[in-house]
Amino acid sequence: MKTTSFTLTLLAALAAATPSQAQAPAATEQQALMKDLDRLMRNPQKPKQELHLALKGCHAEQIIRDREADVEMPKPLAVSYGGSNSGWSMSMDKGYFELKMAFEWADVTSITYALEKDEDEPKHYEIKIVKHKKGSNISFELPLYTTNEATVKDVVRRLEKVRQNCLRN
Repeated sequence: MKTTSFTLTLLAALAAATPSQAQAPAATEQQALMKDLDRLMRNPQKPKQELHLALKGCHAEQIIRDREADVEMPKPLAVSYGGSNSGWSMSMDKGYFELKMAFEWADVTSITYALEKDEDEPKHYEIKIVKHKKGSNISFELPLYTTNEATVKDVVRRLEKVRQNCLRN
């Protein structure tokens, strides 16, 4: 009887632990991906500008922050549109600019990349994430300051994996 009770308790504990253990590798991968993106999105010509893609499960938020922006405002300005899962917000003040754009991975229809040859910036790749929802298409661009296409392909593969996992859920 004690053996049966112990076995049932052990099985219940394993069943309860399995979902969180399955999520742990995905969360760890998202943390590693965010760290790689932070490094790759840093423009060497704009050290005070921050670009970040925050990943939390099936939700993402692109954040663009510039602490030395060419902005002159008599008063600070802040506007937003949408809800917590999808939308955008922008704030500006003297020398400061911040833009946040949020989306759900389930709404993303494609992830592509291309080499950018902008004369004002170093040669780099740009990842384009296209979101389609309720008759509108919105795209998010993520610059990757590298000329190594294999690195970019790996990042796109990892982003696609996040998207595919969210489509299944």
